[in-house]
Amino acid sequence: MLTEERHQFIRDRLAAEGRVLAGELASRFGVSEDTVRRDLRELAKAGQLRRVYGGAVASAPFAAATISQRSSHAVEEKMRLAKAAVGVLAAGQTLFIDGGTTNEAIARAIPRDIELTVATNSLGVASALADLPW
Repeated sequence: MLTEERHQFIRDRLAAEGRVLAGELASRFGVSEDTVRRDLRELAKAGQLRRVYGGAVASAPFAAATISQRSSHAVEEKMRLAKAAVGVLAAGQTLFIDGGTTNEAIARAIPRDIELTVATNSLGVASALADLPW
């Protein structure tokens, strides 16, 4: 695997998971841990990650993944949270929903037959609720 291919894989993994481990990367790439550490040093020097013992974590600018990336991360967990959240709703309540992809999942999970008042500052949440009859 070429250096740029390794770097792109590392960037993609950081965007999806927020961290990488040097040993796992070395096994995946079929290279030495020294090679991976050199890759991590280069990416850290470019400001694309922050090195930590045993690997690297996403740096602040890189951690700000796109909405699309965040929406596709931990989907099952978000669905479980959404199911639990809507399980405590009752008709006539007022619900304040902040922004974020987990809150968008909650908004999508709200039953369409329950009457609520919902306030939000999030276009994503408002979009998820746009088809509600109330």
